[in-house]
Amino acid sequence: MLHSLFWKTLRDQRWVLLGWALGLAFLALYLAYIYPFVNRAAEMLKVLEKLPPVIKNLIGKNEFMATPENFFNLQPFSILLPLLFIVFAVARGSDATAGEEERGTLDLLLANPLPRRRLVLEKSLAHGASLLLLSLVFWLAMAGGTRLFGIVLDTDRLAAVTFSCWLLGLTFYALSLACGCWRGGKKTAIGVSGGLAVVTFLVNAYAPMVESLRPYRVFSPFYFYNGNNVLGNGLFLPHVFVQIGLIAFFFGAALLAFGRRDLSA
Repeated sequence: MLHSLFWKTLRDQRWVLLGWALGLAFLALYLAYIYPFVNRAAEMLKVLEKLPPVIKNLIGKNEFMATPENFFNLQPFSILLPLLFIVFAVARGSDATAGEEERGTLDLLLANPLPRRRLVLEKSLAHGASLLLLSLVFWLAMAGGTRLFGIVLDTDRLAAVTFSCWLLGLTFYALSLACGCWRGGKKTAIGVSGGLAVVTFLVNAYAPMVESLRPYRVFSPFYFYNGNNVLGNGLFLPHVFVQIGLIAFFFGAALLAFGRRDLSA
């Protein structure tokens, strides 16, 4: 009945992927379009450097506008793109098994000569490929947009930070998948993985300013995603390996939990 669950999963979400791809491409082009205007504003604000320190602290130094790396590291790579990737990944991960179970279609899938582990594996490969496709679209649009508007940005480091964001998305995909395989509830999977995403993001964001949070920054996937400022400095391989390790751990937990669950209950 199912020649390939991998291709079926990709085919079923083709229109969703098209919408996401168009949206991400528009976002990349829009950010590339507005940067020259933001940069000119930053140049104008340099005259404020002669103001008293108290006033300068109130208005800020606007250092994030000074270079393309600083600007694009702030947006989209600090907040917007990770958020979008996590939303997509958690939605797919929670639906992979828990969503099928809630819709009553999981029994139909398993009625075929399809082992449980293969079901999880093929669906996960399809969802991972979907997220990789969106990453590629965003990178191409960003690289093309910066060249179109005369912005000097290293395309290799742009690819590196996009790749790291893909790994971040896969981390939360695997987490939501594991929750869904363990409990069987889509809302539970979304709640747990989404809640942890918010908490770990806040820990990583405020750790540089709050000394008591600094020791806990290493427990945040966001720290390993871009704690080294990938767009400015390139990939830091130990962080990449930690991300891969987290993905493998959560995915292994998903396989184990789904293989042991009593689906007849």
